[in-house]
Amino acid sequence: MSDEPEITVEEKNQAGEIEVKHTEEKKDQRPSDPLGDIASSVKEFATKIPESISKAVERALSGRDFPLMVRINDESLKRIDALVEAGIFKSRSESAAFLISEGIKAQNALFERIESKIKEIEQLRSELKNIIRGEIS
Repeated sequence: MSDEPEITVEEKNQAGEIEVKHTEEKKDQRPSDPLGDIASSVKEFATKIPESISKAVERALSGRDFPLMVRINDESLKRIDALVEAGIFKSRSESAAFLISEGIKAQNALFERIESKIKEIEQLRSELKNIIRGEIS
């Protein structure tokens, strides 16, 4: 065994546990090439993109329990069909479910504000009912 340092590649699995993918000895100690390092990082990232898209698709399609009929415009239909034609989804239904799920995630802050206002409205309605009950009694 040489005095060269080892390189260990680790990744977290879905359960959050760290898995060692592989360990190898560093062969040479040439000075670091910043552009080469960046290129290597970009290549590594690019290889993980299909995996992350695949996971997003799986999450969006899990638990599709409720049917929904919607009317959409021509441009939206073209985009949904493009995802089906590209082989990313098996059907328009899957494609639409994914896009809806991702749209909701992208607008999470808006939905949090809406939910907060709905709670306020429910509280005011409850107070109004109590006032009316008190006046009628």
